[in-house]
Amino acid sequence: MKPKVTESFMPLTELVSLLKELSYSEKLLLLHFLVTELLKDSGLSPLSAQDHDRVASQGLYDSFEAAAVLAKALAEEEVATYGR
Repeated sequence: MKPKVTESFMPLTELVSLLKELSYSEKLLLLHFLVTELLKDSGLSPLSAQDHDRVASQGLYDSFEAAAVLAKALAEEEVATYGR
């Protein structure tokens, strides 16, 4: 069980505003950090170098390239759906 946190934190709305100001590469680094933290919290481990080679040979991208491809696809979908 985690100890009770008594210090105050920034409201989520303020945090979201700050996150929106990050550059593209900073957002990718933040995403990488968050995924790493989730993996640690869940007890899972990231792909080993051997796993990475096997996955790469299947035509998949590394995490930053995959995030860029996903971001581009989402942006295109937003334009197609909402016209912006």
